Amino acid sequence: MDFLTILHGHNRWLMIIFALFAIFSIISNMRDSGEYKKFTKLAGSIYAYALALQFVIGLILFFPKGNALDWDMSALRIQFEHATTMILAIAIAHSPAAWKKLETSKRLRNTLIAYVVSMLLIFLGVIRIGGMSLWLGS
Repeated sequence: MDFLTILHGHNRWLMIIFALFAIFSIISNMRDSGEYKKFTKLAGSIYAYALALQFVIGLILFFPKGNALDWDMSALRIQFEHATTMILAIAIAHSPAAWKKLETSKRLRNTLIAYVVSMLLIFLGVIRIGGMSLWLGS
């Protein structure tokens, strides 16, 4: 479990890198052409699926940790807040799949908003679980 905890903790940096990669590819796509490029779709898919994998790791860690907390309500509440925030981030990151039939400019705009909101929720979720020290490394 320690390996999974370390992996889950360090993967937050990968999630942010993937989010930024997807965001910059959308911005580049908005500047270049009127069509939704395959590269933009690939960047978004990598981000969304990486979040889903991170969620599975978090889920594996959540249940044994919940039992070990021995119903310490303040610690359990923080765990639930973190999990809820991350589930919202994942749902929002996957929402662009519903916009495939929109015209390209609206699809790109909506996808950009979704990825930015998702990334902000990840920041908030990590801050909630361990404070700002997890981002700053102190």
